[in-house]
Amino acid sequence: MAEEKEKKGGGKKFLIFIILGVGLLLGAGAAAYFLLFSKSSPPPEEEQVPVEPDKPEVGPFLQLNPFVVNLSDPTGRRYLRVKIALELKDDKALSEANDRIPQINDTIILVLSSKTVEEVLAPEGKAELRFEIMNKLNQLLGPGKIRGVYFTQFVVQ
Repeated sequence: MAEEKEKKGGGKKFLIFIILGVGLLLGAGAAAYFLLFSKSSPPPEEEQVPVEPDKPEVGPFLQLNPFVVNLSDPTGRRYLRVKIALELKDDKALSEANDRIPQINDTIILVLSSKTVEEVLAPEGKAELRFEIMNKLNQLLGPGKIRGVYFTQFVVQ
């Protein structure tokens, strides 16, 4: 009979160890899940409000009449037809530019007609042309008055 009591007592201890082991595994699994996979919100003082990036302010536009110029070609048979829109700094610069349209047109014609076909057809050539026109017009109107030069039509024949 003493052996039966030891077996019963040993079985109870074994069952208790199994239940405790399973409980510990479940607790460790739950803790790991919550620590590794749950999203924690930052403390209130560290919360960051999403900030919209500053949108660059767009100035007023001046749409110029189309330009048709002969390109600098030895045969003289190649020409460029281009429409240009100018972005200006502010309304005051727009008013001044409207008063000086003949000078603006002349400056643009001189720049365009000095270019070869190869220069105006290359993508980097168009970027250089845009930059050169903007610099010449800023020399004419004053620094920073022209913020951008945009080609709205560009045809080489």
